[in-house]
Amino acid sequence: MLAPPVLVVGPPGPNPARVAAMLGGHPQAQHLPELYAFLAPTIEGLLALFALTDGTPSHGLLRAVAAINFGGQTDDTIQQARFWLQRRADWTGAQLLDALSRALAPRVLITADTDVGWRPDQLDRLLDTCPDLRVLHLIENPRPWCLSRAEALKGRLFVAPDFKDYGVNPPIVDGQLAWHRVHTNVERAFEASSPSQYRRLRLEDLHGTPDITLAGLCDWLGLVPSPEAIAAMQRPERSAFAGYGPQSASHGADEAFLESPFFLRRLPTRDGLKGPLPWRPDGQGFAREVAELALGYGYR
Repeated sequence: MLAPPVLVVGPPGPNPARVAAMLGGHPQAQHLPELYAFLAPTIEGLLALFALTDGTPSHGLLRAVAAINFGGQTDDTIQQARFWLQRRADWTGAQLLDALSRALAPRVLITADTDVGWRPDQLDRLLDTCPDLRVLHLIENPRPWCLSRAEALKGRLFVAPDFKDYGVNPPIVDGQLAWHRVHTNVERAFEASSPSQYRRLRLEDLHGTPDITLAGLCDWLGLVPSPEAIAAMQRPERSAFAGYGPQSASHGADEAFLESPFFLRRLPTRDGLKGPLPWRPDGQGFAREVAELALGYGYR
């Protein structure tokens, strides 16, 4: 029986890719870069949307197909992967995931997706076409996440509206409502799902007690939680996709992950929800709805 693939979902940043690479480091699993399989109803639509961007969103899918079907990641195999996808233009994202899963079997396909949580239509497409797909919902304290996003967006000529507060003049970069939007969308989509399909993971638990947390995830995924496997899972940099690819498809994940894919155990931080936010010049704190959702996740 083919094991259902696993999707690590969460807001943008390096951590969803890092967690996917950690899970894929288990000898019974395989990490893949971000595929954006549910961005459009078919591969044809997916490729059309890729063509409207700077090209990097397509890199993960091209690298995955090149490595799985053509033996490696080179400019030549990337071109072969491009033709392979074009010949399957009528395929759905579900058919694509199924084909990649079968090619990797008996290993479990593990990939991250930092886009699906933004759009309820993608979540609906996922649930309608891949009812068996397992979702790991990655959660992080909003204070360090928002601070990291503010630093990453500093100096950018264009900042997406979701990362700006237009309630002040001039608007300022503030990702807290983006954090709220992604997590709320995911929660609503999977509120009726069984524990075998949907699971939350707090990043702080992984950093603080990696052995225990990874063993629990292995049990959830049906993987053997041996000491050797748990140790291997803490070396995400060993993934074939934990770094830049060939020139024609160099990305496939957040740049911060590609540049530093390593996992470091960390003690719990004291980043609280109360008080002014350092990325806001007006000294305001978290919006009420953001604080309430974070409290529900156990942050204080």
